[in-house]
Amino acid sequence: MSRSSLTDQLVDLRRSCTGENLSQAVPAVRAVLHELPDHRRERVVAALRGEADARGLFLPEAATEAQRTLECLVFQAATEAGGHLQLRPPASMLRPAHPFRAVEPHEVPRLHLAEHALGPLLFELLPRHEDAWVAGVAGLRVRRHPRSVELRLAGVPAAVLLAGVDERAWQVGMDYVRRLIKGRGLSDRFAEGPLSQAERDQLAEFPRPGGLGSALLRRYGLFTGAPWLRSWSHGAQWWLEWPESLGVVGVADRLRHPVVGVPGLRETSGEAGGLRLTDGWYELGLREVAPPDPANEEALAAVEWPEGVTGWWEPPHVVG
Repeated sequence: MSRSSLTDQLVDLRRSCTGENLSQAVPAVRAVLHELPDHRRERVVAALRGEADARGLFLPEAATEAQRTLECLVFQAATEAGGHLQLRPPASMLRPAHPFRAVEPHEVPRLHLAEHALGPLLFELLPRHEDAWVAGVAGLRVRRHPRSVELRLAGVPAAVLLAGVDERAWQVGMDYVRRLIKGRGLSDRFAEGPLSQAERDQLAEFPRPGGLGSALLRRYGLFTGAPWLRSWSHGAQWWLEWPESLGVVGVADRLRHPVVGVPGLRETSGEAGGLRLTDGWYELGLREVAPPDPANEEALAAVEWPEGVTGWWEPPHVVG
């Protein structure tokens, strides 16, 4: 097998999981191959044939527990943000409603946003102090850069970058957040600096999710062929659900792939419409549900959503 064909195969596999373009994936794959001694390169070739395991090399996992935790939180917020994108006029259950178009799985992942996605994602992420609770992600903090936004957790050495977010994009995203907050009569007191007491109390009662959410974020491209993705987590357990389209077996096979799969992940059982997987520590359930009915699309698109239902709402124009 020539070096170029090996590189091409690895790049294609990585891109099928991450959604990266060639200029993002090729240098990352080449850098790993360049450092591999011959015996490990042979192991990669064997893994491509299904005869060995080389997971973790060409699609790396988060290196620390803190980083995994932050990525779990971002993944959870991303699946919630999909509901906002479905209601963007004209509302649709068939139009893709995913906040990310690509993920570069570096030590600090770079997430490339889909069009219109920043506002819905920020609404789900940014912590706000309500009367007796904290909305959004308790402890999340934002650091803005000229062309990106850095997501962090207060007092925790972990980060995720939202790429391509300049001043104008930030203002457009925050306009969405503020419209929805105002429409729902919610607080606009965003948490900043060290953890507030309300955030500490909430985290004590509701611990942050763990488990495989980080690995799923780094493979978000597996799911963008479905109109939407939903997730639930409890402790270290995750469940994913999407409308019939991708095939549960196909997704599970890629998550267990000997090169780009999640290290140690294996199937444990089947269940109605889905599969359960585990890496020995954490569990993941996958399920497909009935797809949206195209016959409902016209009526859904015609709905005029009132203030507070969605941040896409605009006040009526008053003539005269």
